[in-house]
Amino acid sequence: MYLINSEQPGDPMISQIIEIDAPMARHMLENNPNNRPVRQARVQQYYDDMVSGRWLFNGEAIKFSADGELLDGQHRLQAIARTSGQKFPMLVVRGLPRDTQVTMDQGAKRTPADQLTLTGVTGHNTTLIAAALRVYIPWLEGNLFGDYTRNAVSTTRIVEFAQVYPETVALAERFTSVAKRLKCRPAVAVAALIRLTEIDAEAAGEFLRLWDSLVGLPAGSPILALRQRLDYTHTHKIRTSDRDQIGLIVAAWNLWRRGKSVSKLQRPKGGFSIENFPEPR
Repeated sequence: MYLINSEQPGDPMISQIIEIDAPMARHMLENNPNNRPVRQARVQQYYDDMVSGRWLFNGEAIKFSADGELLDGQHRLQAIARTSGQKFPMLVVRGLPRDTQVTMDQGAKRTPADQLTLTGVTGHNTTLIAAALRVYIPWLEGNLFGDYTRNAVSTTRIVEFAQVYPETVALAERFTSVAKRLKCRPAVAVAALIRLTEIDAEAAGEFLRLWDSLVGLPAGSPILALRQRLDYTHTHKIRTSDRDQIGLIVAAWNLWRRGKSVSKLQRPKGGFSIENFPEPR
């Protein structure tokens, strides 16, 4: 297909759908001098979607200038270059003026929340639901420790998970309002409450009520210690990772379930690790 640009002299632009494999992707990447730095997390997400079968042809183009310079599509090509024995159909446009590169990727990207809405997930806060699933999925799969880039959860993975496990999405929706009052990152609170509810729904409801209200908590309550720790980090703007927040919530849950008292809730000496990270009981 030839696209004639009447405002630009010279050769016509050409667009075609090409099945691109790893060697072809590496060849296309050879003339790529002026692109933005590669975001490895994005490449990993694309790669995971490709090898798992979640990648779908959507008409987004790989774009080249008239002299063969790659203008747009380096992250998709980097992901394909990592694959083996697979081909992926891509729209390829050649012959673009080089100065058009500054206009690329200017549109508003669809967020995970947008994608959930498009697939029929509705609710008051799909943004928080999507963020909570991005915490919940790697935790469920035992990937809280390790390479963040490799374990990053793509938007298509979130959508696929939501379609397969609508009951988890429904649980997340239940907790979106209260999560904002619990002094930790709301997405972490929602993810934690999903896990605890899956273990014991009645106990999780009581744990949440006490965590939120603090009503009737005696000195030495693990829930009180949790809230005090979260209040302190929130008030003093101390950066705390999602993993550490999950660890503290689960530690408080386990202590409370066992009827134990504690004056302070702290991370283990040296921080949380794979070996000492608490499993909710």
